[in-house]
Amino acid sequence: MFKPTESQLRVLHLAGSYVSEFYFNLSLLYAKEVVQPAGVTSVYVIVSPDGCWQLGASLNSLSTKMSLQEVLAKLPEVDLVVPHMFCFPGMTSFRSFFEDLLNIPVAGSPSHCTALATNKAHTRAVVAASGVQVAKAQHLRRGDQLTMNPPFVVKPTSEDNSLGVTLVWDESQIEAALDKGFDLDDNLLVEDYIPGREIRVGVIESGGKLKVPSMIEYLVTKEHPIRTLQDKCDLQADGTPGQQAEQPLATPICPAKVEPDLFETLANAAKTAHIALGCRDYSLYDFRIHAETNEPYLLEAGLFWTFGKISMISRMLQADGQDLEDTVLELWSAAAQRTRIARKSGFKYVKL
Repeated sequence: MFKPTESQLRVLHLAGSYVSEFYFNLSLLYAKEVVQPAGVTSVYVIVSPDGCWQLGASLNSLSTKMSLQEVLAKLPEVDLVVPHMFCFPGMTSFRSFFEDLLNIPVAGSPSHCTALATNKAHTRAVVAASGVQVAKAQHLRRGDQLTMNPPFVVKPTSEDNSLGVTLVWDESQIEAALDKGFDLDDNLLVEDYIPGREIRVGVIESGGKLKVPSMIEYLVTKEHPIRTLQDKCDLQADGTPGQQAEQPLATPICPAKVEPDLFETLANAAKTAHIALGCRDYSLYDFRIHAETNEPYLLEAGLFWTFGKISMISRMLQADGQDLEDTVLELWSAAAQRTRIARKSGFKYVKL
């Protein structure tokens, strides 16, 4: 079933989730949209919440469920792993397993970087130390005394897609917001609410330089001042993602209408964060632009790009008129070179 030629780039697409059906469906939603540049042979490995794995040449030709050991025994030699996972282990442990233990390079940031950036409190501390502005906040654990005053946003530190996020306007809403957050995480970030615009900024490594493409603005309103889960996914009856939100209340605009001075300020802040966090290949950041001061505040980092047309970085590149398949192939080929460099140094692809 898998017979790539030597001239082709052999890519393993890693998708699914051990954590929940929510993250499993979210991952597959994006994985099925990945571009397929000419000269690339694809293999798909899917991880399920029941702990089983599947292998196939496409998402429509997956094997029956098997153990990890069985998958590794049947896995062909590949040049690169492209992850499409959003849960915490998918952003960290799975990347580390393939890159650090099996010696197969992973597109995107290394696992020690994604572990840092997946924690919102840790991200804030690192980027702030490098001069990137963040809002006042408190890191809260169960039993801690809350010292912040509303309005503020309560966030689980290591969840994605706005799960467990609540905007608190007054003291009567605090208890419910904390309970909602603690249902998902033992650590919360309580952060001052910054009124104003919300802009997403991407950074891409190309030709040895950090480049910032067109930005995306999410049109928040007085009635809908922050983005929620419903702005990101249309949920099915069981509460899991069925597709990207077709009619989000915070409408995305790309390219965002950002004046040159603000664009430069945001671009420099994103590049600074990329370097401070130790990112590789690409990264993504959400900023709030204060309505009164016009100063940007970094909210969080999102070190994911699933390389499909519906991905945010893909939309940024397409807004700039760039050929998505060519750009993806360039990045994947550069990442795959890390395999060849490692092998010349004596490291081999590990076949268990």
